Amino acid sequence: MPIGVTKVNGDTAGVNNVDAGRSFANASVVNTGIASPIQAFNIQIVAGNLAAELSRGTDGTAGAVETLLNHVSLNASIIAYQVDGGATAANTQLSVIVGRSSWTALSLQQSIRASFAANIGSKTPVTTTSLEVRNVGIKLAAS
Repeated sequence: MPIGVTKVNGDTAGVNNVDAGRSFANASVVNTGIASPIQAFNIQIVAGNLAAELSRGTDGTAGAVETLLNHVSLNASIIAYQVDGGATAANTQLSVIVGRSSWTALSLQQSIRASFAANIGSKTPVTTTSLEVRNVGIKLAAS
């Protein structure tokens, strides 16, 4: 006998979306109950590479990834994140899945830009004044 969930009634939108109502839109995020409605933000770094910023500096200075995650967590509970270092700074991004968030992509972008000096990071400068935040849903990167 297979172990799993037996469908008794309904459809996936009605059964799985928690607190978000019914949504059949293409690429809508379906929350299966791990938190309140979730959001996924993509923070695009235009200048600076996050691959070198995964750990603290030798002097204890927080890396850019830690700094950005701490800022996101001011108004959201972080569920998961992914750093895509990329080959160049233009490909560098931080994807964050959050719950219980009061952020929008625009408010998060404006807050990060306003809260930090031009550069953050412990090893290489990561420019915050030109970064972009997008709410793109959950899209796993293909390698």
